[in-house]
Amino acid sequence: MGILQRVVSMTKAATNEMLDKFENPVTMLNQYLRDLEEEIASTEREAARQQAQQRILQAKLAELKEQAHYYEKKAEQAAAEERESEARVALEAKLLYLDQTEETHKLMKFSEQAAIELGLRAQALKEEKTRLQGKRTELVAHMQQTSKAPGYSSAPWHDSAASRGFDRIEQKLMEREAEIELAKGRYGLDSSLQGHDQQQEQRSARVDEELKRLLQKKNSGS
Repeated sequence: MGILQRVVSMTKAATNEMLDKFENPVTMLNQYLRDLEEEIASTEREAARQQAQQRILQAKLAELKEQAHYYEKKAEQAAAEERESEARVALEAKLLYLDQTEETHKLMKFSEQAAIELGLRAQALKEEKTRLQGKRTELVAHMQQTSKAPGYSSAPWHDSAASRGFDRIEQKLMEREAEIELAKGRYGLDSSLQGHDQQQEQRSARVDEELKRLLQKKNSGS
């Protein structure tokens, strides 16, 4: 559950009751800071996971390119020796590896972008944490001054300046979390795929083109 959900669940149904219970608004602000720390840690872990994913995908990409090259050479040799059926099998394998290479490349780019955005998000959350820590210091100072002032009352802070400031902080947190939740939508990959039959037809046509190219190369060299 993110900060926004926790804020909503704490404030919508029982705001007055909770303010009555927590006469000191700094207590609540401390909870927001702890929530932010959890969010920062979670974001940094995800950024590290994306970076590790990049390294795995880079290694896989190199392997796929090597396999595609291997089957290209195998198809060339089969075509040169007029073993057309073997050439077709090799070309189909080559095209499969090229397709996987393209998909892996897309995933790697996505992972790179996700890591960048997560890094920026973590930095923004850290800046927000620093700002709220400063606000907490202000609230503590304000409380200390108020407690020493003539006519001080220990009644709940519903209408105090600190309470209004606290509400502004709460609103800002909710807005920030809403922005984060919306940004998450950018991390989704479009996973729609064409039907198997259509893919097979397209691959078969590509194999025909590749085989034609190899046969023309053989004839021109003979």
